[in-house]
Amino acid sequence: MKISRHGCKYGLLIFLMVAGLRVAGQVRTADFPLLNKLEGTWKMNTRKSTIVETWIRSNDSTWTGKTWRVVGKDSALQQSMQVARRGEAIFYIPVYEGPDKPPAIRLQLRVLKAIGFVAEDLNNDFPKKITYRFKDDRHLDARVEGVRDGTIEEYIFQYSISRD
Repeated sequence: MKISRHGCKYGLLIFLMVAGLRVAGQVRTADFPLLNKLEGTWKMNTRKSTIVETWIRSNDSTWTGKTWRVVGKDSALQQSMQVARRGEAIFYIPVYEGPDKPPAIRLQLRVLKAIGFVAEDLNNDFPKKITYRFKDDRHLDARVEGVRDGTIEEYIFQYSISRD
């Protein structure tokens, strides 16, 4: 089979582009400090309640978060989670407790930049993908996507940092 000079150039160009995308999409554990922006209490008001997400740095390799739903003076814990460095990878880990807790889920961070991160486990139904995006120092959007009971679900939380 004869390959023209142009065909070889285009093949090499495509290979370099794909290889470049693969390298650019890798998360380095050295970038873990980019998660420092998570620290604090983030709030989103809805018509019926306030969603509050808190993040603290537990140690050099773990951030711990909690999400609460607040109605008046009552609050209910919705979820606990961690963002943790494990070996050469970083994971977003929902933490469930109690007798009905589901099997452990670990979504690997695929993108980690100064503006946020994307964590996913395409083999998991829900959550399949979680995205945190810092719009600026005071605003954070969190998006949770997946499939539950055959239905595609997506939740978007538009948080503002709380200074209370």
